[in-house]
Amino acid sequence: MLATSSCHSHSSTADSFTICAEKVEQSYSQTSSSTIGSAPKAKPMRLCSYYLNNSIDSPTEGIITAWVPVGARSCIGDALPEPQVAAKASVVQSSSELRESLTSFSNRPFASWTPGEKLEIFEFGQFSVQVNNRTTTGLLLGQTAQIRFTAGSMTWQFSDSTTASGRSVSKSFQTVGSFFTVARVAYRVDYQMLGRGWVLNAATVTLSSNQLEIEVTEPPRRTLLIL
Repeated sequence: MLATSSCHSHSSTADSFTICAEKVEQSYSQTSSSTIGSAPKAKPMRLCSYYLNNSIDSPTEGIITAWVPVGARSCIGDALPEPQVAAKASVVQSSSELRESLTSFSNRPFASWTPGEKLEIFEFGQFSVQVNNRTTTGLLLGQTAQIRFTAGSMTWQFSDSTTASGRSVSKSFQTVGSFFTVARVAYRVDYQMLGRGWVLNAATVTLSSNQLEIEVTEPPRRTLLIL
């Protein structure tokens, strides 16, 4: 049984990974037949005549007469030999293939921030993302197979064209307005077949979190009362 990281070029999506197992059985046989018999046993000698060109049907001015083993060659007066049929060979091949796949989906990351909804200009908000590593167990051709997702690097993309890295980041905005951000988490994908070690870094998938909306406002006006 062979395990591969994908069944075809489109087997893995942004939040999934597919492994395949295939079992191929082949048989091979070869038979041969021939009208030519096995090597003849020793035979008695006979007196044989043939032309100088070694033929028995193309006369020449001279003839060769010699003792030869019976059946060793054709001689003048013999019937012309029948053409021999070359050995025939036949090859029989058969194959059977069984294929099965196991697909696992990772858990999407969840982003949140505080204080939430509104943030005063120049005030720092705290942005964090939660990830859940996941291992899925299934069967491939009757054997246990596992796919494992492990979170790695985490990056934040803010709509004011700034970026940040890490599970938790602090961020302030320099202008008033509506902004949004998304966290992107890179997951390492490993898989394992029964009785074998883990195949590490079979793929990397990047998942986006939910989008966070941030409303940046001016600080409230404060009135100084003089008594």
